[in-house]
Amino acid sequence: MPRRFSCAWLKRQWGRLPFRHVILLVLGLAVVGEFYPFSNFPMYSNIVDEADVVYVTDQNDRILPMQVLFRTASSSAKKTYKRNLRDLCGPAGRSTDEATAAERAEAGRVTLAALHEDFQARRKKMRHLPVEGVTRLRLYARVFGVRDGGIAMGEPEKLAECDL
Repeated sequence: MPRRFSCAWLKRQWGRLPFRHVILLVLGLAVVGEFYPFSNFPMYSNIVDEADVVYVTDQNDRILPMQVLFRTASSSAKKTYKRNLRDLCGPAGRSTDEATAAERAEAGRVTLAALHEDFQARRKKMRHLPVEGVTRLRLYARVFGVRDGGIAMGEPEKLAECDL
């Protein structure tokens, strides 16, 4: 005579199963798939040997403290620059790595204009300029890489410049 399945029997079988919570988790993640926050975040799966930075200098090319002057970090300015560059290259179907010097300069100009605008708004509230003698702002990009077991620094590329 065939055995009938009942809820009590299923509960007993489930209770005997080792690692049952892990099995449920694996099945649940298989159903969800690549959907935030359950993705595998592959951003570190391919480490490149180059990194670029964006920074601001004065008229004498002294690097300025971005957090103090603009209330933003160099990494945030880089993201803004990259987004502006993507907006320029995207319609042409090119990546930012293929950007022309003119496109990089335009993205830098827009980025520096935003930084300058924020600085001017803050400047009205400041009693004195934290860095004396600054009359001009310059936005630079620079690439650092790993070459022959050491760090290689590329030449800085001036992207934009404006009066303070």
